[in-house]
Amino acid sequence: MRRLICLFLLLAFPGLATAQPGYFRVTGVAADDTLNVRAGPSASSADIGDLPPDARGIEVAGTDASGKWGTIVWQEGNAWISMRFLAPDPVPTIGGTALPAGLLCAGTEPFWSLRLSPGGATYSDLAGAGFAMSLSGTKIAEGRPAFPLQLSHAGGAASSIAVVSPAGCSDGMSERVYPWTIAYLLNTAGGQRFLSGCCQLPLEVGFH
Repeated sequence: MRRLICLFLLLAFPGLATAQPGYFRVTGVAADDTLNVRAGPSASSADIGDLPPDARGIEVAGTDASGKWGTIVWQEGNAWISMRFLAPDPVPTIGGTALPAGLLCAGTEPFWSLRLSPGGATYSDLAGAGFAMSLSGTKIAEGRPAFPLQLSHAGGAASSIAVVSPAGCSDGMSERVYPWTIAYLLNTAGGQRFLSGCCQLPLEVGFH
């Protein structure tokens, strides 16, 4: 059991030094205009999309060296938006922790997903399994201010432990770099699954 726990923790947070993502709203953009989403951290980079002037809950994983451009998860990769047009926009968190509510976590090969709500979690996978569980406890790693964070869930036919940490994460299939990493133990009548994956706060979760 101790060996499994050690392996679980090593996978959960291999990059402890990564900074926590920030959350912002669009500001200073006219009501009939949009905020450009660009391919690179420059006003001359290709315009690959737009955010509405009232977009909120935007998850910025980090900035360029100048601090003037922030990177976000966008479509099948990452993109950049001007920090000049962003203002801090705190999002709801889970159980008094620093972890944003509404994170969507997922893994590939095997494919699975986990939605972390303020009071629970919903798990599903391609095999057709689905479990809704309630939050039963949170715990911050000893000696750490906020992360890695352990979330315990239970309900019905399942229970689980998730360890989430702010660290750059690749899903291994797209060009996206996600701002959160997760290691996940799921216990069901069929046994225990040990999974790893990435998390983000999807734009649709923000308050648009």
